[in-house]
Amino acid sequence: MRKPERGSMSKPATYWTERAEAADEQRKQQQLELARNLIIAGIEAAFLITGSGIQALEETETAMGAFLAAHGAQFAAEAEAIETKGNC
Repeated sequence: MRKPERGSMSKPATYWTERAEAADEQRKQQQLELARNLIIAGIEAAFLITGSGIQALEETETAMGAFLAAHGAQFAAEAEAIETKGNC
């Protein structure tokens, strides 16, 4: 007999699962806040190095371009999923 795939069965909502999910969400929000602060620190560093706010933002644009180049396929798939969902 085959075992059900992990995550295929919905778990019953209990006090403890709700608390665990809330803690997971809180941890995710803390991690996102940390990520935002790292981005701000990078922009601040570029500003300190260049002495120009505009140039610092241009450096941010360059970094974002590199990020998009590395993850473009995932973004394309997400955009396609959103477009498909909207056409239902």
